[in-house]
Amino acid sequence: MAVIRYGGFAGENRAINPVMLPDTVGVVSRNQKPGRGDLRAWKSPATVATVPSGRQTIYRMGRDVDSDAQYWLSWTTAVNVVRGFDAADTTEQTYYTGDGAPKFTNNVIGLATAPYPTASRPMGIPAPAGAPTVAGTNSGATSPVIEYYYYVYTYVNSLGWESAPSPVSALVTRDNLGSTSISGFSAAPSGNYDIAAIRIYRTQGSSTGTDFYFLREITIATTSTTDDNQTLGENLATNLWFPAPGVPTGGATSITEPTLSNLTAMWNGMMSGISGNSVRICEPYTPYAWPANYEIIPPDSKPVGLGVFGQSLLVLTTGRPLLVQGSTPDGMDQQPLEMQQACVSARSVVSMGSGVAWASEDGLCWYGAGGARVITNGIMLREDWQALVPSSIIGKMYEGLYLGSYDDGSGRKGFIIDPSGGGIYFLDTGYSAMHFDSLKDQLYVLTGTNIGKWDTGTSLTYRSRSKPFRQGSPINFAAAVVVANAYPVTFRLYADGALKHTQTVADRNPFRLPSGYRAFEFQIELEGTNPVQDVAIATSIEELKQL
Repeated sequence: MAVIRYGGFAGENRAINPVMLPDTVGVVSRNQKPGRGDLRAWKSPATVATVPSGRQTIYRMGRDVDSDAQYWLSWTTAVNVVRGFDAADTTEQTYYTGDGAPKFTNNVIGLATAPYPTASRPMGIPAPAGAPTVAGTNSGATSPVIEYYYYVYTYVNSLGWESAPSPVSALVTRDNLGSTSISGFSAAPSGNYDIAAIRIYRTQGSSTGTDFYFLREITIATTSTTDDNQTLGENLATNLWFPAPGVPTGGATSITEPTLSNLTAMWNGMMSGISGNSVRICEPYTPYAWPANYEIIPPDSKPVGLGVFGQSLLVLTTGRPLLVQGSTPDGMDQQPLEMQQACVSARSVVSMGSGVAWASEDGLCWYGAGGARVITNGIMLREDWQALVPSSIIGKMYEGLYLGSYDDGSGRKGFIIDPSGGGIYFLDTGYSAMHFDSLKDQLYVLTGTNIGKWDTGTSLTYRSRSKPFRQGSPINFAAAVVVANAYPVTFRLYADGALKHTQTVADRNPFRLPSGYRAFEFQIELEGTNPVQDVAIATSIEELKQL
């Protein structure tokens, strides 16, 4: 008497000798949706919108509107998008890198006409190129107090963004009751910077090392003004507020830096990105200001991708990951991890709440809750992982699972894995871009020009094959039963690696298996769309009735 049961359906394992696998783990898992312990299929993505062909990134703007169809931004390059931190902002200020110089758009300029974004502006404002022209006039007062002044000015756009200051003016020497004429402002730089005003600042002392204080604001069209000794305002805060790397800086000395990429939202109003060999951080709640002294340089490798969990920034590199923590950009602590797992695909990096996952040459890696590990260890060997071409992997999180899309040379396919453990679940289809919408708690995928809402269409067809169940002596199983929610379900039986029987199962009643052979190892395969809870084979129908 012998009975083999296949249930639990815990995905696929390619690392362990198939005969040694747990009874619930199989050698083939396709389009299988984990989570309920049974065998069920994912649903296909239901098309909700279209974008032009050749897109590599999608992002839904208008996220305050509960609509799948509106408004889809798309790009032909790998773009990283971050929504602004101002909860009161009704224009949905949105920042992105990967499409040339760093940019921002909003629902005013970005959603005029499709394809979106219709328009954008640079993520920062260049400093004025020239110093102001100044001339002091004494008051003629008896026994005047002689003062010494310097002046600078900044550009301001319609959003209130302010540039770094101009070069310092010549020294003005006059009495404290006199006045200074100020002119010679550099013309606003060409480009879509939306510069609307000029702010003028003045020192209170006679040294260029002293602070500058707000004097007055004039329109960009105004060519001259006067310092008539009005009360000074706040201190100039933008002295080092250069635009995001890649946006022209202007000023007396132009700063050329590698263009910012991999824009990533952090905590406390900060954003980070990669510029050449360094990681840069913006001024808190000031996404257009990227002081050069807020720079993090990995000690022995180059940054590739960025991920965030809690108040930790994980810098994935060409060598060891770097953990960065702190509450302000000028107070970040850096800790290289003792984990030699380089990131081979920036698009594989996924922030998953309690940790960060990324693709290395050895497998899918993790750092966060539970420490550092290679998630796929014990599930796939290195050569199995390499067959997926890890440099091609694009990743996203869905319901706590890592969904990866890879291209092994035969078109895009996919896999799903739970970072907390278990097997791996493969998909017959992968996607060229994915976007997770936090408002709707929904994943969207791009196939060709169609944006699909994940797991909401018609059922895919699952296929699951068990481990080889080895017998002590050759045997012939005579009957089988499939317990499912509904039917039909396709049943296949393999004996010593050869397909022996295929049957479309129509109900829960046991059915006969062919005789005329004996084998040591048996595998069960199921294919269909209806959820299955259990399948069993036995040497008699009577044994199955007792299950």
